[in-house]
Amino acid sequence: MSDAIETAKLYIQEENYKEALKLAKKRHAKDYIDEYLTILDLLIDADYLLALEEKGMYYQYFDESHDNGDYGEKYFDEYLQKQPRSINVLCDKALSRFNKNKIDEALEYMDRAEEKYKSYSPIEKPRISKKEVKMGKIELLIQAKRYDEALKNLDIYENQYGADTKSDLYKGQMLQKTGKNNEALEYLDKSLLEEDTLLAYNSKADALYELGEYKSALKNYKQCISYEKKVDDLELVTNFNYKAAFCCVKLDDDKEAIKYLNKTINMLNEHGRLPNDLEMIYQKCSFEKERIMKTGEVKDKEFRQTKFLSAKTSIILLAIILILYVILKMIGY
Repeated sequence: MSDAIETAKLYIQEENYKEALKLAKKRHAKDYIDEYLTILDLLIDADYLLALEEKGMYYQYFDESHDNGDYGEKYFDEYLQKQPRSINVLCDKALSRFNKNKIDEALEYMDRAEEKYKSYSPIEKPRISKKEVKMGKIELLIQAKRYDEALKNLDIYENQYGADTKSDLYKGQMLQKTGKNNEALEYLDKSLLEEDTLLAYNSKADALYELGEYKSALKNYKQCISYEKKVDDLELVTNFNYKAAFCCVKLDDDKEAIKYLNKTINMLNEHGRLPNDLEMIYQKCSFEKERIMKTGEVKDKEFRQTKFLSAKTSIILLAIILILYVILKMIGY
């Protein structure tokens, strides 16, 4: 048994649970996962509630399989059985439900967390404010693509807490997603004055694109492309690359359009089977590329780099291969 576990046992015998939990977290930070989980189990056996949440959060965020898709929920449930007014764990539970695609239930738990602020457990101070709980609900609605609901909740948020950098960004995004592009630009420009973010540039470009301002839209999509190596979101990266292509088409720059079309097609090809929305974009880009190439006015350098053998050369090579095969069989291979 490791020294860390022995030390944790001593802490627990002395009822110094906070130090034992700190030690567990240090083992986690150094990737000693077995020791980390063992110490948590010892704390759980000692009925230390915070260890239950810690273990749930491990499976929520760090475990590759998320405990076979449970996302720590069984630990959050056990915690809530003992302490049903925990703001922290109600929010944890909401995220577990969301990760299991139980969107309505997740939102109900966020509402419950906000409501419990009137009488949260005296033994547990919430680590997030009521304002942050409200914003957490908005972020779940955005991830669930329930843009109208997110917009309504953003209005409520602004009325209660006033606007801030995050609410300006999200409101601009939601206004754009719901077709209010001119109004969206006001919020997105305000957001970009506060902080340069890829999400704001992408939404601003989308708003300009929908308004037919293709030159300005392209400028903002290019700004997004300059950030793309830092982004791990295929849907987002696809959006600003393929729309950059169609901005070029609208601006009669087919040569530049081909560059972005090729990039989008190749990028999506690398991901194999695609969700329906990305598959539609792939098809749209492929058809547009074919249309441009049929005009004969643009040469696709990438296509030209691929060399094809003539029919005559192919027949000669095939004959040589067959002769070699026969010779090898005759000599016993």
